[in-house]
Parts: sequence; structure tokens; C-alpha cells
Amino acid sequence: MDSWVLVTDAQSRAGLSTIRSLGRKGIRVAAADFDRVALGFFSRYCSRRLHYPNPTQFSTGYCRTIIEELARRPYDVVMPLFDGCLLPLAQHKEEIERLARFPYLGYDRLMPGRDKALTIDMARRCGLRTPVTFEVGRACDLERVMPHLSMPLIVRPRNASGSNGLHRVDHAERLWPTCERVAREFGPVIVQEYIPWGGFTYDVDVLMNHDSLPRAVVVCKRLRTYPALAGPSACGQAVLWPELAEMAVSLLQSMHWFGPAEVEFRIDPRDGIPVFMEVNPRLWGSLHTGIVAGVDFPYLFYRLAMDGDIPPVTTYRTDVKARYLFTQDLLCMATHPRKRSIAKEWFADFLDPRTKTLIPSWRDPLPLLGKLLGTLVYGSRPRRLRQRLGRATSV
Repeated sequence: MDSWVLVTDAQSRAGLSTIRSLGRKGIRVAAADFDRVALGFFSRYCSRRLHYPNPTQFSTGYCRTIIEELARRPYDVVMPLFDGCLLPLAQHKEEIERLARFPYLGYDRLMPGRDKALTIDMARRCGLRTPVTFEVGRACDLERVMPHLSMPLIVRPRNASGSNGLHRVDHAERLWPTCERVAREFGPVIVQEYIPWGGFTYDVDVLMNHDSLPRAVVVCKRLRTYPALAGPSACGQAVLWPELAEMAVSLLQSMHWFGPAEVEFRIDPRDGIPVFMEVNPRLWGSLHTGIVAGVDFPYLFYRLAMDGDIPPVTTYRTDVKARYLFTQDLLCMATHPRKRSIAKEWFADFLDPRTKTLIPSWRDPLPLLGKLLGTLVYGSRPRRLRQRLGRATSV
């Protein structure tokens, strides 16, 4: 009997990595997204394509589309990858679990992982170094905390995914207007100490079982990023750093975590100490890095959902790089303020057999075409075109 998995966010690099991971194991994958030209739709491992309404605008229609699809066909597991798709479905966890396995915590237990102020507080209580952080609701709150802070500062939402709503503010007179703008769009705001760029960022990628015991842990170093000095990984490599892995696991265990999570640390160049930045309470964009290191997180997550538990993965490779050439690494090279410092390694990676690109791939070449078509459709249009396409799917 064929095993079927429904994977959302097919337009993302994590979606493509997940589709390939499961498809290579003989699992039938239904790839779903609100974009009509989604990267994962072009993969040879995509067995079915599904369009849903934009979940950030039409969460009710999105959930209805997913639940109706699960009722219509025999799926074993549903894997929403990112916050916009995961959180609405987590509110319907009981209903979904009558139709397929939903291997995530419920909505109320997922939210602490998304709340930046709460995770900072929990990390501090676990003994991790964190940026000085204050919640700001009114202008007078800033007057109270400014003696404890120095410019520049970071303004960000308490609840948002990735770098959405994050702003660096260099001048004190711009601080409150920025807080007001972020609050209008995203809700409650925090102000944080700025950790200067200069040290690398490390992601600790973790999969926990129902007893909050780690079943896979990989420490990944962001060798290059886009944006060039403070963005997601454009080229990454797994490294051995057991102490950092233990820090991440201890934090997740204090949260009684189950499932995947990524714990981000930035190295403070002033003293070389890792500073906890945030938790991504779900699968992460740079899945390809762990996969090429020999830790197939999407498939392990699938097995955890199907079997209830899996043996721990205790080793991984540190001699390979994962490159996100289209388009993060191309943009990194094009926009990097110190191009000469990265040019030699950037060009050498084309010839290094230990550098594995997500796109293009000889084993699965058509996603490159999907990437180019998607760039033509979405890259040259206003953002509203995406919204109109999302709205059209809900009709």
C-alpha cells in the first residue's frame, strides 16, 4: 500500500527539500501551495499538486481546503512546514488527527516557541546568554528602558516568523516611530540589544520525540547569507559543537518540546560567546544542510509520526557544504559589501564536489525551470499579484 504525505509551502526551498526527501524513499507526496507556479510542483517526486488560499489572508479557507483534501484521499501524514501554514492547522489539531497524523504540538504549546519575548526569558532561565530585551507598548516604556540600552537597537514583533518586522534603528528619535509601525502591522513589540555582525550565525537543528528526548541534532554554520551580513543561509555546513547542541536541547526540553525546531545563536564578535537569538518552532528553510550531512530530517520526522519513536541519530558529516545557489547565494555575491572577501570561495564552490546545490540538481532538474518561471511571474510583478493569485484559489 502506498504511503501518502501532504506537504505545504511547496514554493519554499524547505518544501522542495521535503518533497525530495520523502519521494526518494518511495513515499507519495502531494505538494501544496497558494502559488500557482510553485517550486516543488516541478519536482519529479511530486505525485499530486494542490492549491490553497493564502493562509495569512484566508486562514479559514486554507484550513477548509486542507481538511477537505485529507477527507477526500487517504493520507498518512500532513506536514505544514512554516508558521503561516502550521499555526492555523494546529488550531484544528483534533479534527485533522481524525483524518491523518499531525506530528506537531497543539496551538497553545506551539505559540511559546514563536513568542520572542517568552523564549528569550526561558533561554535566560536556562543559563543561556541572550540580548538585553524589553517589551515596549508605550512611549514611556522606552523612556524607562533607554538607560539600559545603547544605539543601535533592534525592534521586532513578539510574534512573527523569521525576520518579518525586524528593524535595526540607529537613531533614538526613530525608535518610537519604528515601534509604532511594527506594532500596527504585527502586534506587540520588543526592543533588543544589537549584537554586532562579525561572528558567524549557527543554527542547531533538532528533532525531539514525545518525551522531549533528542532524536537528531545537527549544528549548522552559516558560511554565507542573504542579506549578506544577517540573513538566512546561502551556503551552510554542518559542524561539531556539542556544547552548543546541549544548550539548544536544554532549552527545548524546558519547553517540553515535541517535533522539529531550530535554535539560532549568533557569535558576539566582541568576546566570541554564542548569544541565543530565537527558536523557529517548526521545520526550517535550510533543511538541505542537514540532509547533505547525512541527517534526513523530513524522513526522520515522517518515521517519528508513523512509528511513534525512532532510534537517535548520533553522527553526521562535516566535510560537505549545502549551497542555495538559486537565488540566495547569487544574491549574496551580487549584494555583498565585501565581495572580494568571499569571491575566491564563492567561485571555488562550483568546482568542489563536496558542495551540494539544492538547485540545480541532476537527479531532479525541473525545479530549476520552476524557479525561473516563478521569478518571471512573481519577481517582476507587484506583491499584490501574489495576493490576487492566493485569493483566486479560495473561490
